[in-house]
Amino acid sequence: MADKVTKEQIYEKLLNILSEDLSVDVEQITPTLEIRDDLQFDSLELYSFVIDVEDQYGIRISDEQIDRVRTMNDLVDMVYEIVNK
Repeated sequence: MADKVTKEQIYEKLLNILSEDLSVDVEQITPTLEIRDDLQFDSLELYSFVIDVEDQYGIRISDEQIDRVRTMNDLVDMVYEIVNK
């Protein structure tokens, strides 16, 4: 059985995706950052980010799950649950 991925590892990977794929300055990212509001992501940018996350972890995130994500912590928690099932 593979080791579980930690929330800290997920958070770091999400920061990498934001900075490398979406050219976001990681200095402005905090766990409580509101992804849509603080990053001013439109729907296309948000879905691009989610697709990058799905590809990175080999998971599927439903539209309903995406709609519940507000902060980086929310996204980390959701990815953690899916990856470590």
